[in-house]
Amino acid sequence: MSDLNSAELGPRLNAAVLGFLGLLFLSLSSGHARSEAAIELERVADQDEQWWLPEFVNEASGIAVMTDQSILLHDDEFAVIYHVSLIDHSIEPFGWLGSTDFERDFEGIALNGETLYLVTSDALIYQVSVDLKARSQTFDFTVYDTGLESICELEGLHFLSGKLLLPCKVPIEESYKNKLVVFEFDVITHKIQKHLVISDERFGTLGAPQPTAIDVTSHHYYIISKNQLLKIDRGLSSIDIFSLPKSRHFQPEGIGLLDDGSIVIADDFRKGIGRLTHYPGIESLERFP
Repeated sequence: MSDLNSAELGPRLNAAVLGFLGLLFLSLSSGHARSEAAIELERVADQDEQWWLPEFVNEASGIAVMTDQSILLHDDEFAVIYHVSLIDHSIEPFGWLGSTDFERDFEGIALNGETLYLVTSDALIYQVSVDLKARSQTFDFTVYDTGLESICELEGLHFLSGKLLLPCKVPIEESYKNKLVVFEFDVITHKIQKHLVISDERFGTLGAPQPTAIDVTSHHYYIISKNQLLKIDRGLSSIDIFSLPKSRHFQPEGIGLLDDGSIVIADDFRKGIGRLTHYPGIESLERFP
């Protein structure tokens, strides 16, 4: 495992940011903008608590919950991070790593105080210091190679007690196939070890999960796998499975749990526009057969 120091990159506007500026201009000219730096999300017709994400964040791939009823949301392909208020449903650019056109396959985001982490599918962790109240920030970063690239394809990220939890979406190493596997990365020692391994037999007809997002409470893991939400007791004594209806969730890839018990889910919708859904609680979902 190795770590790399970042080099500063000159900021340049990419298509994502140009799209944001264009949409912002339209919002300002029509009088619908919340502020000079934010635009309002459009509600999905006939869907309670669900909003379209603008095209510049079409491939939403991760959620990090903040303490003020807001979330940070990132795009799959670019290191641009957005701030979304769950009170007025506005979105604005929070910041970017080095440059607005810095591209990688980013698959998860996590927040610990004023330290932000992003993970790529090939097992690189990007760490930055952020100002939670600022917007449109350019972040210097440090990169850590977890060494998991040859073991599994990663997707999802969560900070828990000094560790970053890394779900294995696609196992490459034979011993992890047909299992739910979550690794942990110690943010101080930078060491990797297994955090969670569960055989596919525990998931019944669902089979082996393919996790795309993870969040954790004091008692449970919440993991998205395809169109299911897994609620797993942290002592592994119980597993409950809930359905995410395909009419509302085309490709769920981000989850955030708020202090009030509500759940936010982000959908990457490559053939259209992504969605953000805010459920009042897990009781809003039906159990998987």
